[in-house]
Amino acid sequence: MPNQYERSAKKPKSAAFKVVTTIIIILLIVFLLFVAFFVYKFFALGNSIHNPLGRDKSELRDKAVDTNGDPISIALFGIDSDSTRAAEGGGERSDSIVLLSINPDKKKTVMVSIPRDTRAQIVGHDSVEKINHAYAYGGPKMAINSLEKLMNVPVDHYASINMDGVKDLVNHVGGVTVKSNATFTVKDKSYIKGQKYKLDGEEALAFIRSRKEDGAGGDFGRQERQQLVIQALANELVSIGSLPKINQITDTLGDNVKTDLKISEINNVRSKYSDALDNVDRNQLEGQDTILDDGLYYFLPNDASKKEVVDKYRSNLDLD
Repeated sequence: MPNQYERSAKKPKSAAFKVVTTIIIILLIVFLLFVAFFVYKFFALGNSIHNPLGRDKSELRDKAVDTNGDPISIALFGIDSDSTRAAEGGGERSDSIVLLSINPDKKKTVMVSIPRDTRAQIVGHDSVEKINHAYAYGGPKMAINSLEKLMNVPVDHYASINMDGVKDLVNHVGGVTVKSNATFTVKDKSYIKGQKYKLDGEEALAFIRSRKEDGAGGDFGRQERQQLVIQALANELVSIGSLPKINQITDTLGDNVKTDLKISEINNVRSKYSDALDNVDRNQLEGQDTILDDGLYYFLPNDASKKEVVDKYRSNLDLD
């Protein structure tokens, strides 16, 4: 039979074990609640942003692509339906248009900016006018069909975001760092070509919209700045540092983003195409600005430049 001293020695050990066990259980419950909240937010996000195109594949594809590793083509639309324009009754024209050809095997992304004033056939509207009008007339489906007609490349998926969303997302991730492509001043902030700058949401929006300021480089400079901010923001959104703001980020994405990609496909792109997204070849269409007989200003792509960009884009999709 154990003596009195043995019994008294065991009680503190047993009590300590219970305390440790309780702490572990509490931590496990907190962890499971966090995981449940995380899963809930992402499934809710997937439902709120999902806007399918009503098609199985691009008409320029023989078969549908798989986001488990096939090279894919994605159109990104920056929509100018922010709060100011909405209050004024403005439409949803695509303020910026970017094509991404992403090849996980080659670990390469070819990015092409399409000037919003590019003269193009608006498929489904029976007109030839500025390419950014297509989104206003028929949403992403008409915009994608018109892009495919203009560039002769398939567009497998799309994502659109309005300008309020860009500003808020940049703020949620704590700002983005970009290397300025030009020397100019916009909204009392000066930039020097080749220098790096940390931008908040308002500054990032002014940076990507600037084109008429001295030294800004017009539409070409503007398109390149759009690419720089898009790439910097994407890197921040998929980084570990964005986790503390996951609630604000998902809410902002839900309010401002639409895509035909399902949440599982978005996760595939994030995980299986990450190396390709880290290696981006940025391109622009060259051409001339002109005023045609209708009195409107257009961008007319140079045929040689367009062919060079299209060939590079298609090659990265393993189409040629």
